Amino acid sequence: MAGGRTPETVTVDLDRSEVALIIGEDEESGMSVRVVAGSEVPDSATELPAAPEIVLALAMRLLKDPDFHDDVLDWYYEHQDEDDDEEEEEEPGREDD
Repeated sequence: MAGGRTPETVTVDLDRSEVALIIGEDEESGMSVRVVAGSEVPDSATELPAAPEIVLALAMRLLKDPDFHDDVLDWYYEHQDEDDDEEEEEEPGREDD
């Protein structure tokens, strides 16, 4: 960090069944990816539950496929207008008496 500043942190509470994908970016080290689970997976587990497996797959793809984050952003921007249209349809219309 420039100027010896301590980075600010934010605390997020996860349910035991939740998994978070934390993506960071700074000028010095570029993109960082972390996976945080609401509960530990036992060492004796033979496979991961679906949520952690999906999040780990996304994290690995972000780290190993430099074009993937561009594809994700392109998809997001292409579908952003659709989300805005859906929100407008859900808003109740004003009824005149």
